[in-house]
Amino acid sequence: MKLRECILSPCSLRYMVDALDIQSGVARRQMMEEEMMTDEAVIRAYYAQLEQYREVVSKPAHMIEVKNLQFRLTGLKDLQTTLANLEGGHTLDDIELFEVKHLAMLNYEISKQVVALGLPAALPDLEEVVRILDPEGLRIATFYVYEAYSEQLAALRKALDQNPTDEQLFVQVQDEEARIRTKLSASLRKYAQSIREAHRRIAEIDILLAKAIQADRRGLSFPTIGSETDITEMWHPEVEEALRTKGKTYQKNSIRFGQQPTILTGSNMGGKTVVLKTVGLCQYLMQFGFGLPAKAAVMKPREAIYCCMTDTQSLTEGLSSFAAEMRQIDEVIRAAREGRNILALIDEPARTTNPIEGTALVSALIEVLKETGISLLMVTHYTINAHACPCLRVRGLENGEMNYELVPARAGEVPHEALRIAEQLGIDPIWIEKAKQQI
Repeated sequence: MKLRECILSPCSLRYMVDALDIQSGVARRQMMEEEMMTDEAVIRAYYAQLEQYREVVSKPAHMIEVKNLQFRLTGLKDLQTTLANLEGGHTLDDIELFEVKHLAMLNYEISKQVVALGLPAALPDLEEVVRILDPEGLRIATFYVYEAYSEQLAALRKALDQNPTDEQLFVQVQDEEARIRTKLSASLRKYAQSIREAHRRIAEIDILLAKAIQADRRGLSFPTIGSETDITEMWHPEVEEALRTKGKTYQKNSIRFGQQPTILTGSNMGGKTVVLKTVGLCQYLMQFGFGLPAKAAVMKPREAIYCCMTDTQSLTEGLSSFAAEMRQIDEVIRAAREGRNILALIDEPARTTNPIEGTALVSALIEVLKETGISLLMVTHYTINAHACPCLRVRGLENGEMNYELVPARAGEVPHEALRIAEQLGIDPIWIEKAKQQI
């Protein structure tokens, strides 16, 4: 899947993407079209390159050079139409020839700056393109059909200057300029692939630099590839920012789970959904080459990530929340039975139906998925038969304060702290007292 297809994930992937300090619209569009990485070797190579960028941006001595490079990157313009015309055999007009010249000169300047920072440039050599479009050797970012291209053009222009109303001379000048543009376009066509590669690679440098700066400024880590999920001191950046604006502190958490269903239980307001979203966010970030909001992370690349954690009522399809949720989970079951390498994150399945059937559905779901060897993290409030699956719970209220730490739990152990939390919130005491009597 492409980044643009995953951007609306409930894990807040968009928040991290939007926070990147990318300099050009070209680079942002290119990033949105990137495929989610699934090959371990490709992911390792990408992070090795990203680590080089982070080492550079983290050094105060490089601050000015990095700022200068960012300024240069703002000059990258969208040349897709121009490149398509060049590759398609069309004659480029003056604006298109200027765009190619500007890119070739930008390519040279960015290559110098990247190499000066000790980074691998890997940019193609477009100096012959510059020579073709800059016959006077002035290296000025402008273009017109120079007289240096043709003695005949120079003579015709001189004659036209002396006889500005001579229509025949004017047509001859236009014809000669058109002939030169056609010749220039033909000369450039052999470099079309290199020009396109420079366009792509400069955008990639913009993306890598933005990701490195984000990782450095936010204290993000780069993952290690492993056979299970093991994330240390993770946090959710969007939630953390919301808490910070309210003067509150985010409690980081750690989690570890493997190729089997893992059950997560805990108090109301215990942050279980945030844990699911953070795990999902880290998985997406790892497979799209971002820094992860964690002290350290060992993660396994997946073919797909299933996030069943929102109210999925579909008005357009006429489906209730329960029906839409059942269809989502059915997709997970089918993918697991097909032996696909997926990560499934399910938040309180069957919560919109009655507790008796809900408990039965969740217990049966665990039984079905356990047979497939799926990597699943599921939140539930139901007391279920966990079929010997690992169980975690939020530690809960301690001395009137919520402790969000995840600790091992016994199968079927579900905290009963709703009334205590309601009391902490100052909810109507008569209501709470009558509920206690019911229990």
